[in-house]
Amino acid sequence: MLAANYDITIDRAAEYTFVLTIQDQAGTAVNIGSATFYADIRDVTSRRKAVSFTPTILASGANGQVSFNLTEANTLALQPSGRYAYDIFMLRGTVMERLLEGSVTVRANITKGVPVDPIS
Repeated sequence: MLAANYDITIDRAAEYTFVLTIQDQAGTAVNIGSATFYADIRDVTSRRKAVSFTPTILASGANGQVSFNLTEANTLALQPSGRYAYDIFMLRGTVMERLLEGSVTVRANITKGVPVDPIS
């Protein structure tokens, strides 16, 4: 099965989290308690990893939900002028599946992480 496409927008200098619910074809939550997740944001041009999401399986995985988080430091590493993409893989047993992919838009910040003018 092809990975679903979901483009995301991230505010630079702020934490970012989203929850993914994994369901089977009948719409029933898949137990992901023993799964491992991999998720990176990469520069589209160089293919270099910019940051990695931190996955957290929720409710022991019985509800099929996993949270993906970026810290403030992670989002500060992303440049609003950059071209980024991400994808998410799930390993269950010996089966590796690409679940989700998309582009990443980074919105510029005004305050946090900006060099301070010593005169002001």
